[in-house]
Amino acid sequence: MGEEFDEAKAEIEKLKADLKLKAELADNLRKAHGEQLIRTQEACSKIEKLARESNGKEEEISKVKRMCEDLQCSLNEKESVIRRLSTANDKLRVDCGEKYKKWEEEKRAIVLALDEANEKNIDQEQKINVFMAEIEGLKGLLSASQKKCLEAEKNAKASKEVRKRDAMLLKLEEESMKVENQLKWKKEQFSHLEEAHEKLRDQFRESKKEWEMEKSTLIDEICSLQSRLDSQTRILEDLERRFKMCNEALAREESRRNHLEVEVSEFKARFENVFTECQDAKSQLECLATQRDREIAALRHSLATKETFYKEIEYKAGRLEKENQELLVYLKELQEAGIRETGNSSSLAKMRNKLKSLEQMHKNCSSNLRAKEAEWSFQQEKLTEELDNYRTALESKETTVEELGIELEICHSVILQLKMQNEEASTMLLVLKSGITEAQLNIENADTEARLRDKERGENVSLLMRQLETKNTALAKVMTDFEDERQKVASLLKRIEDLGLVEDQRLLLQKELERYKELLEESSRSQLCFKKQALQTETDLKDKLKAVCDDLDVANSELAKEHQKLVSLSRKAKALDLIEEKCLLMQKELEKYKEALEQSSRHQRCLEKQALQIENDSKEKFREVCDAFDMASSELAEHHEKVECFSRRVDHLELFEEQRLLMQKELERYKEMVKQSSSKQLLIEKKALDVETGLKKKLREVYDALDTANAELAKENENAASLLRRVQSLDHIEEQNLQLQKELKKYKEMLEESSRCQHRLEKQALQNEKDLKEKLQEVCDALDRLKSDFAAKIYEGHALEFELWMWKTIAHRLKDDLEESQLLRKDIEASLLSQVEVEETIKQEKDDLARLLKARDSRIYSMQHQIDFFEKELKTRESAAATSAKETVMSFESEKEGFLRTMREKDKILDDLQKEVGWLEQESLKRELEVSVLTLVEAGRKFDLEKEHFIQLMEEKDQRIDDLLQCVRSREQKFNGSLISFSLELAEKQAEIGLVHEAWEKIASAEILAQLEIEEKKMMLMELEDDIFSVKKKLELQEKTLSESKHKAIEIEAELEEKLLEMKKLENLMETKLRMSEASVDELKKGNKSLAENVMKLSSERDNLIGFFTGLGERISQFSNEDMQLMGTLACMVQSFDNSGSSSPMLKCNTELFNAVKENVNTCPSPTIKRLQSVLEERAPFRDLNQL
Repeated sequence: MGEEFDEAKAEIEKLKADLKLKAELADNLRKAHGEQLIRTQEACSKIEKLARESNGKEEEISKVKRMCEDLQCSLNEKESVIRRLSTANDKLRVDCGEKYKKWEEEKRAIVLALDEANEKNIDQEQKINVFMAEIEGLKGLLSASQKKCLEAEKNAKASKEVRKRDAMLLKLEEESMKVENQLKWKKEQFSHLEEAHEKLRDQFRESKKEWEMEKSTLIDEICSLQSRLDSQTRILEDLERRFKMCNEALAREESRRNHLEVEVSEFKARFENVFTECQDAKSQLECLATQRDREIAALRHSLATKETFYKEIEYKAGRLEKENQELLVYLKELQEAGIRETGNSSSLAKMRNKLKSLEQMHKNCSSNLRAKEAEWSFQQEKLTEELDNYRTALESKETTVEELGIELEICHSVILQLKMQNEEASTMLLVLKSGITEAQLNIENADTEARLRDKERGENVSLLMRQLETKNTALAKVMTDFEDERQKVASLLKRIEDLGLVEDQRLLLQKELERYKELLEESSRSQLCFKKQALQTETDLKDKLKAVCDDLDVANSELAKEHQKLVSLSRKAKALDLIEEKCLLMQKELEKYKEALEQSSRHQRCLEKQALQIENDSKEKFREVCDAFDMASSELAEHHEKVECFSRRVDHLELFEEQRLLMQKELERYKEMVKQSSSKQLLIEKKALDVETGLKKKLREVYDALDTANAELAKENENAASLLRRVQSLDHIEEQNLQLQKELKKYKEMLEESSRCQHRLEKQALQNEKDLKEKLQEVCDALDRLKSDFAAKIYEGHALEFELWMWKTIAHRLKDDLEESQLLRKDIEASLLSQVEVEETIKQEKDDLARLLKARDSRIYSMQHQIDFFEKELKTRESAAATSAKETVMSFESEKEGFLRTMREKDKILDDLQKEVGWLEQESLKRELEVSVLTLVEAGRKFDLEKEHFIQLMEEKDQRIDDLLQCVRSREQKFNGSLISFSLELAEKQAEIGLVHEAWEKIASAEILAQLEIEEKKMMLMELEDDIFSVKKKLELQEKTLSESKHKAIEIEAELEEKLLEMKKLENLMETKLRMSEASVDELKKGNKSLAENVMKLSSERDNLIGFFTGLGERISQFSNEDMQLMGTLACMVQSFDNSGSSSPMLKCNTELFNAVKENVNTCPSPTIKRLQSVLEERAPFRDLNQL
């Protein structure tokens, strides 16, 4: 008994040592598990850090992008500023050229006026010479009459006949009466000459006043030119200041660009470091994957071998259980036989020894089997846990590797974009620098040109001042001549007074008057000859009048033709009214388009609001999804990034709205331009009516004018030609209006296309909303499924807890049973040997029960390991999903701690049971001698009954454990199936997300195309504005030239009227001179010669005027040709923009426009313009810019 007791103690010590080893192993496993958890947490923290760094880098990249966008915006603004400056410079050049042309034309007009004044002075001098010649003729007549008187006196002294004196006196009286009449006639003629002289004086005074007025106007013009020069110098100074500011801004932008380049280099270095780290991580992952494959192969091999051993051991265990049952049957039979036959002690001892040996063998086998089963199960659990951990780690690392690869691709793309942007910025800076240098050169050239113009203007002013001085000296000389003539006239008047004394002397000289009779007869004869000559001249004049009448008839026919032309012009004016009505309709259509644009902007605002609502809803839903499931949170984060991209695109849409508002403003500008064009058309019509009235007046004056009819007809023909050219220009305006209508149609089509794009975008947005709602519903359904699965698993955990509670109750019952058995053992201690043997059997059975309890505890421990394993799987999957489910992890950790506490309580209960069993054994050994033999039989029977009951309970519990294992396996299968379905759903969602990506890319491409179209439209509008501005300038120049031509025509008409008056005066003088005597005939001949000279001068002036008007016609034709060239360039620009949105046609058109402007400048023949032409041709950088 002592040896058996020692053996039992040794076995108990071994079991305690095994328990300690197992406890140490469990602690080591727990520590390893804790370290693995710490490592996983550290890896998660590292991944989070990497994610944060990647987010920080993305934010920095976004900031860099924004900075680049801001730089591009600033560069675009500066380009626009430079363009405006260039346009302003071009405008200044055009204005300077126009002003130079005006000044040249004014100078020409002044020179012509000076020439005309000189001609007038020459004519007046000629007339004064004629009058002086007439006065000398009169003096000659007086001297002849004095000579005749002296001869008559001599003859009277010589004559002796007194009788004839009375008759001679009568004759002399008659002759004296005739002479008196002639003197009266001559006095009247002299009075007429005085009146003409006074008129000439008045004209001279008026011309002097006009010269003073012209001098004042010239001085005012010089002052205005000086003020304009001062304003232009100020403008140039302002431009220089602006260019300095631009240079400073460019320097700042260059510093910013350098700073950005430094940041980009830093980003590159960081990216290279991250890339090396990623490559190292990839290599480590590959090494770990190879090690994992090797370990998995070794574990599979060990599992196969252990499964074979396990099957063999199960087979042996079955055989031993069968033998044990047979032995138990034999034991029962032997106990019954021992009770019946107490005397057969030797056979009983042998049987007992055999039974002890068999029991010992059975105990050893069962303990070995259980130990091996426990080891194998533990190793199997370890291997499964390691495999799952490796799988989760690999999956997490693969996801991290994929994310890092995506980030690397994004970083590569971002770096490429930054490189492209930097290159674009560098090119733009170079272009800006070149443009600024060219602008500086242009400014310098403009300064040099302005200086040259100032010098030329100073020279012209000095020349004009010299001419004015010379004219003033000439006027002073004319005034001195007039004073001399006055003195001569006064002397003539004195001589005429002396003629009274001559009459008194004539009474004394009556005798000598007979000779005068003969002389008078001869003079009568000569007068008859002169009368014949006068009749001939009258017939010649009548023939001339007939010819003039024929010319007037021709002029009337031509006037009828011109009246027809005027009717056609009135029809064209009506057509212009129709064009104005069309312009009004176009304005109404533009207002409609404005309303359509406003509606589209409203639709866009609604879309933006819907997009914002969708963003808010999607954010809330995706936050809920992130709180529910961490895997979905990562996808939702990507979707949030896409939503942010959408918000940025919404910002771009806001920019598009601003651009559309600018388009509306530009359309309003176009409206104002159309109104201005309509007002200009009205002014042109008014001018046409004024021209018609002027023509009518001129036609009435043609009937009055005889010699100037042909010149006026030529002028009217020229005016009609100018009107026809105006009509042609109006036709060009009609063509331009048609082109504007075509452009408006194009704008209509573009607006329709934009509305279609908006409808498409709305449809795409609705489809995206539907897809997002469907995807959210699917995600919510998946989450509900996961929640239901999670609730089912929680329910299973509760069921397992309930079963553990049941096991605890069973343990308590076992405790109660043990207490009852202890009471029974107290009763049995009275017996001696039989009781000892029975108690040994009871010990063996107790050991079996303890082993069964340990086995059950081990199974419970394995179940708890499985539960922990499932919890670990859930935790790993949940931790791989996202960081938002930390609360659930904390709840699971709390549950885990609860399970650990229950396990610790179970360990304590087992320790207490072991202690109580040892204590009971000691008490049973003390009370073995006190148990009686009679109670042994009753105790054996009761023990058998209890044993059977206990065996039944154990079988029921085994069945329950098997059911639980089956439930666990089925739930594992369900869980795996749910995971597979969830993975499939995730794959489907990823595919849908890929489709959403493609849809977003398409939307982005459509938006980019829309942006490009809007930019092209903007460029078209800018070009059209520039073209309209140039057309306006040309129309203004044409109007100015027309106004100047009108002024010149009015001046020429005034001059013609003055010449007609002079012609009438001359005709009156001719009529008076026809009535004059023989001396007056000679004077008439001289007057006819002077008239012929005047007519020749007038014809030469008419030829000059015709040449001037032909030159004007050629200039107007050149302007029309240039307008046609501009229209051709505009058509080329429109075709080029329709065909391709490239920028090369713009540059060509710009070069053509520049060449056209250069041709306009080349038309002026002055040397100053040639100098300007050479300066313009020397400006190569502007052409190089156009060629770029």
